[in-house]
Amino acid sequence: MKLLMFFDVLPPHLRSGSIDKHVRMLSKELRKKGHEIVVCAVGYQPQYEDEKGIKSYGLEGLFQRIPFLYKDMLFKWHPPTADWLITKALRRIIEQERIQLMHTHGRALYSALPLKRQLKIPLVASLHGYEFICPKADLLKEDHALCDKPLTNKCISCGIACYGPAKSVAAYVATKVNKKSLKNVDKFIAVSACTKATYLPHLGVEESKIVVIPNFYLPDTYETVKISGRLPRDFILFVGGLLPTKGLDVLMAAYHKIGTATKLLIIGYSHPDHHYQSTDNVVLIKNAPYDLLREAYQNCRFIILPSIRPEPFPVVTLEAMSQKKAVIASRIGGLAETVVDKETGLLVPPGDVEALSQAIEYLLANSNVADRMGQKGYERWQQCFTPEVAAPKFEELYKSIL
Repeated sequence: MKLLMFFDVLPPHLRSGSIDKHVRMLSKELRKKGHEIVVCAVGYQPQYEDEKGIKSYGLEGLFQRIPFLYKDMLFKWHPPTADWLITKALRRIIEQERIQLMHTHGRALYSALPLKRQLKIPLVASLHGYEFICPKADLLKEDHALCDKPLTNKCISCGIACYGPAKSVAAYVATKVNKKSLKNVDKFIAVSACTKATYLPHLGVEESKIVVIPNFYLPDTYETVKISGRLPRDFILFVGGLLPTKGLDVLMAAYHKIGTATKLLIIGYSHPDHHYQSTDNVVLIKNAPYDLLREAYQNCRFIILPSIRPEPFPVVTLEAMSQKKAVIASRIGGLAETVVDKETGLLVPPGDVEALSQAIEYLLANSNVADRMGQKGYERWQQCFTPEVAAPKFEELYKSIL
């Protein structure tokens, strides 16, 4: 098969656990099986090894050339509508490379849909987030409560804080109008059962049209990394966006209740709307290079993911499991499907400061339990969440469509 992967790409220092890395790993595994892979990315040019036989193209659309559309210029995402410049460039690549099937990730799908109709080429779309039913893509209301009625007029007021009035209206209208065209997708791939269950009542497609293939992960290297002096000697770790929806406020409140000498290390990418600062016991590192992140994974006590939003399937959990680390996570979304409570980690109610502080305190006091959970998590990752396990599922799906 000759396959095209099409997606938005993150800046280089934010790629750990990103769609970019997901596509790179999947492409490599499919290439090993003899398939030809062409990768197209909106925004930054991704770096792939030429010797692997994977061609890559960087695409820039009309919207990426309008600076005032983006609050953060590092994130020039594809808009919730087709971009005719990208569609035109994509058509040229598809015809030139004789692509047999397209696989899109994220809102890049909108620019591929016209070609599905024009060229009658099979189209698969991965659902990594909630961007096709929520203009903000996080499925949270203004008060951070879960939204169970997406794509209503309330989306406009909900999105104003994120986009401003004009862009909030535009994002809502575009997402609402373009939802009808999503029926032309041959198959959707949900990264978790939770993601499928969330989309199914609102996407307007039959249940059989959404299949579940969980996220996967493979470390860039298995080398053991020693503490270099850049990190605390004794610490617990949070990795993710520096946003309240990731549960950072809850985590800090829970951590300060304990009064431990073990540091809290927060590694994440900065966001223009929210600011967190280092204190005596809290060490904050923004936009860390991957080697530092890998060092943190290997040398921390355990990982904490206290998100208050329904994460579809955060790859941070798999990164932690691959390094034999226990995970404390919120019992919500894909987190509850990845972490096995009391076996590979501990699950707590989202937003519950007291429950989170008790979980942290328990694993700090019982390092042998944390180590045992980390080993169980490592075994679960190897059995369920590696590219070798996932790639045949994608291959089988592609073949069934073709």
